Amino acid sequence: MHFDIAKHTVFLARHGSHAYGTSLPTSDIDTKGFAVSPKNFVLGFAYSFEQHQQMEPEDKVVYDIRKFCNLAADCNPNIIEVLFVDDSDVLFQHPAGRLIRENRDLFLSKKARHTFSGYAVSQLKRIRTHRGYLLNPPDHKPTRKEYGLSTEMKITPDMMGAFDKMAAEGMAGDANVMDLVAREKRYKAALDAWNSHERWKSERNQKRAVLEAEHGYDTKHGMHLVRLLRMCREILEGQGVIVRRPDAKELLAIRAGEWPYEKLVEWAEQQDAEMQTLYNESTLRHAPDIAKLNDLCVQAQEMFWSTP
Repeated sequence: MHFDIAKHTVFLARHGSHAYGTSLPTSDIDTKGFAVSPKNFVLGFAYSFEQHQQMEPEDKVVYDIRKFCNLAADCNPNIIEVLFVDDSDVLFQHPAGRLIRENRDLFLSKKARHTFSGYAVSQLKRIRTHRGYLLNPPDHKPTRKEYGLSTEMKITPDMMGAFDKMAAEGMAGDANVMDLVAREKRYKAALDAWNSHERWKSERNQKRAVLEAEHGYDTKHGMHLVRLLRMCREILEGQGVIVRRPDAKELLAIRAGEWPYEKLVEWAEQQDAEMQTLYNESTLRHAPDIAKLNDLCVQAQEMFWSTP
């Protein structure tokens, strides 16, 4: 059973580069929002709805309001920022959606330290990995023979786990067996690295490939890394979620390659190291008041269902 998503959508806004103020003429238009499901989807058991996505004419994602609120309460960067977009980026707002947006500060907490900076650290890890592929790509698929291993694996993953536990507890095992385990692990690490590199080559975005070839790293990832860490700092300092970026010009310069790889990494590591101090000093609550947010979500749904 389906329902008309458009008629049940209570909030929709521009998202991504157009909301940040960092869009280019070639940038896709992204929109994101949330909907209130029909009452029988919520109260019954036969039907369910979590999210709807369409790619044309723009990339639009609409979440069920309950899923959206749950993700926002976790301070998910891609979700909570939707509530903080500039007024000019709000495309549609039912009173039920306005109720959630007007209470957006209730979703903020120190969780931002782990989510916003966590996303940034994952960006940095991806940048480092891809730079390694560019500068020192593996030249062949590793073989078991290279690691002195027989064609068939003689040690099961469970056995390897048992030996790892023994080593962690300071227990000595048979030296030959331990050496075999070590070689199996080195082979597996090399094989995983090879497979990861091959996936990257076959799946990499060609526009990103141009940036990596020109600047030595994916500068678009770099731009988002800087944005996320700065937004994390702003949230912990009590400034809220600043979506329309006052530093948009600098972020675009980073995307264009103004920051060399070394500067980006040094800056990111310093910022991440400072986050714990900001976390400790922040006056934000450690976690949002879930009971209050749950009541807010219920109120918004009842408001929609009662609307003629």
